[in-house]
Amino acid sequence: MTDRPNKPLSVVPSPTKPEGTTGVAERRRSPRYPFTVAVEVTESRSQTRVSCRTADIGLGGCYVDTMAPFPVGAIVRVRLNRETRQVDALARVVVAHPSMGMGLAFTEINPEHVGILRAWVAEASGEVSPEPEVARSEPEAAISAEIVKLRQVLNELVSLMVRNRIIKEQEGAALLRQLFR
Repeated sequence: MTDRPNKPLSVVPSPTKPEGTTGVAERRRSPRYPFTVAVEVTESRSQTRVSCRTADIGLGGCYVDTMAPFPVGAIVRVRLNRETRQVDALARVVVAHPSMGMGLAFTEINPEHVGILRAWVAEASGEVSPEPEVARSEPEAAISAEIVKLRQVLNELVSLMVRNRIIKEQEGAALLRQLFR
């Protein structure tokens, strides 16, 4: 690999939200793209953990769909999982929408996972970029793309069922965990 030290990559935190302002898009240092992966978010102080999914992703953070977001300013450990790949990071909650989700700004990313995050963002943005260390044949890539689309549709369906109270949040979370194994 490389000869860089095995220290977490520091990400420049986004500025804090001035009182009375709305919106987050203008404060982002990198663009976000719709992208769905399973995610576990653990709040540092209480060690409360939620399993949910992302709605979007960028190099600077992500938005997580959850019925019970952590409060703005909370420091969290984030583990994004997709197929056999994962990204571990520390983040700060920068926006919280009750019963909807929370925006997370990455503050540190495991250096071994930076390449995976970059590949996911490239994929989400429409760039053609295979994930690190894995180049797929054309038929495998086409099948993989179809699987991703199906997972996104099922993910949306489960979320809709939870929002409309057809199933409980715990049942939805269990289905999403199975979907993203």
